[in-house]
Order: sequence, then structure tokens, then C-alpha cells
Amino acid sequence: MSNDVLGNFYHRILPHYQPRAEALLSNTTANDLQKLTFRYIFTVDGMVTISHMIEDLIIRNKRIADAHVSFQYFSRIAPQLERYQEVARSSKKLWLYGVPDAELPELTNTTYINTQNTPLEHYWYVIAYGAGISATLLAEEITPANRMPGEPRIYEGFYTFEVDTAFQVLTVLHQLFPKEVPSPIIPEMLA
Repeated sequence: MSNDVLGNFYHRILPHYQPRAEALLSNTTANDLQKLTFRYIFTVDGMVTISHMIEDLIIRNKRIADAHVSFQYFSRIAPQLERYQEVARSSKKLWLYGVPDAELPELTNTTYINTQNTPLEHYWYVIAYGAGISATLLAEEITPANRMPGEPRIYEGFYTFEVDTAFQVLTVLHQLFPKEVPSPIIPEMLA
């Protein structure tokens, strides 16, 4: 098995989604976003907007969904700490993934997963998965070598509310970290 299981999955599934631009976010409500499926190239601000919509879904539906979130680097949690205290309290369970380049905050109900020296260092993802709730944001950072000079950090990825996609991504995360990430419940058994 390739050590980039998530990358293989990501590149296989990406072409199935219609491309959209970041302008979509300024014309879309959170309710509309729960009905859309698309791929995109977004800046950090666009990624944060979609991430917040998924996080808000978790917060509004307390203790219904598990949450899996990659910050890529744990130092990026600091500006979001207050928000993630609420996400941790609202999730059935929260898994945070990243390179441990900063001291980890104590968050209730949270498991930290070290992705240093793995292909996951390059992915930003936010997944909500529970009874009646499914949202997946999965994006790969376009590396500095592939960006134009002075171009900001950007990501190419997809967003979907499809429960089967969330299940598949969580299955990949379980395969990569079998001791830390439990095998997800099949969609038909979510209650």
C-alpha cells in the first residue's frame, strides 16, 4: 500500500466534482452550502470560510457528529483556539491532525495526531460525520514551488455533504492511523 493513501484517494475523486471559484462563498448561505458539492482553488480566507461553516454545523448540532480537522501545523490552532474549544465541546469526539510545531492546547474530548513526515502535512481537511450530518472539506496545498511569485497560500480541493465520501475519507484516516482513529460506522448504521 502506498504511504500516500489519502493523496491517491484525493486525486482519484477530485475530477468527479464541478469546479467553482471563491466568489461562490460570498453568494452562498450555510444552508445552501449543505446542498452543494464542488471542487475549487481557494485562498486561506476561502478555506477558513468553508471550515467555519462545517464547524458551525457541528456547534449547532451538539454531540451528534465526530469531527476530524487538519491544521497542517498545530501552531495554526492558536488563532482559532476559542472556536475550537467550542468545537471540542460540541463534537462527539474531535481529532486534530498536524505537525507538532507548537505546544498543544488542552481541549476536552480531543485526540491529537502527529502527521509530521507524512503526506498529510500538505492537506487541509474538516470533516463532520454523524447521524444526519455529513460534510467534507478536503484540499491539498499548492506548494510554493508550483505557485506564482508572491502568490498567497492556495489550496485545490473539494467540498461535499455526501455521507459516502465522508465515510471513505474517514476510512482512509483509520487505515493511516489505526490506533488513534477508529474505523467509521457505516453510513447505514448512523443513528
